[in-house]
Amino acid sequence: MNLSIGTDILYIPRLKKTIETNPNFINKVYTKKELEIANNLSNSLEFYATRFAAKEAIIKATNGEYDFSEIEILKEKNGKPLPSILNNKNINIELSLSYDNDYAIAFCIIK
Repeated sequence: MNLSIGTDILYIPRLKKTIETNPNFINKVYTKKELEIANNLSNSLEFYATRFAAKEAIIKATNGEYDFSEIEILKEKNGKPLPSILNNKNINIELSLSYDNDYAIAFCIIK
């Protein structure tokens, strides 16, 4: 079995500035379902940051095979991240997300 890993750390204020200065950014990076979740949160910035870091980690682990819009990170009822590649359901992705103050981090293992 081949395993791939990917990780990413993100400076949240930089993402905030990008979102504020480029209104098309959100629609290019996040799926409709992700945007629906974010719209129901009182502070969506941490959601956007952890998902962006996760997508970067997955892109790194897959050697750039997928685009941001092809990767979707929802969550299970218990809050665990539920990542998927929209056009390839055969990929098994384990994902860990975290944030604190100004940083978000993601780590993934792809089996």
